[in-house]
Order: sequence, then structure tokens, then C-alpha cells
Amino acid sequence: MSSKAFRYTQILPALLLVTGCATTNKILRKEPEEVFRVATSADEVVKCLEVNNNKRAIERADGARVVRIRNGYGGVERAFSVYPEGTGSRIEVRKDFLGGMLIYWRPCVGLSPKP
Repeated sequence: MSSKAFRYTQILPALLLVTGCATTNKILRKEPEEVFRVATSADEVVKCLEVNNNKRAIERADGARVVRIRNGYGGVERAFSVYPEGTGSRIEVRKDFLGGMLIYWRPCVGLSPKP
């Protein structure tokens, strides 16, 4: 097998996986799979998610700040929409990727670190 053909046999599966990955808008159009209400302010929840994910939140017109968690291929695995609610916050979680063992976000929404 030539080196060029070998390279394509490695690249093609990765491209197919990436094209199947969700975009932020696709995930945000879905209904939330989980909703958390916590006494922690929206600013603190967003900061926790940002620090643990190394990604900045996106400000939305509806007042939410969205933090995205990406999988190893760059697709959005989960989107956390954080809304201020009184002195606390409401966190809506939307998922697209079926797998995902990432648990570092759990303490940010008031859950135990272990599932």
C-alpha cells in the first residue's frame, strides 16, 4: 500500500466521526435532558464549568450563558445553559454524544463527583 493510500485510510474514519459530531446550535435546539436548580449563583456555576473545561461561556440573547464540553474529535458532547434564578441558578444540560465519562462538571451543578 502506498503511503498516500495509507494516509487516507487513517484520515477518512476520523473525518466521518467529526462530520457526525453535533454543533452547538443543533444541541441547543433539543429539549434539556437534565435540569438542575442550585443555590450557587450563575456566575459561580459558569466559572466552575469554564475552569474545569478550559473554555469560555457563550452569552445568549435569552440571558443564558452556555458552556460547551467537546469530545476528543472537537464535536460538542454536552451543552450547559446556565440561567440566573433568584440568588441561585438553573442549569439545563443537553447531550448529543451517547458516551462520555467526563464527570468533572458534576460538582459545578451540585452533584457528587462520582456518578
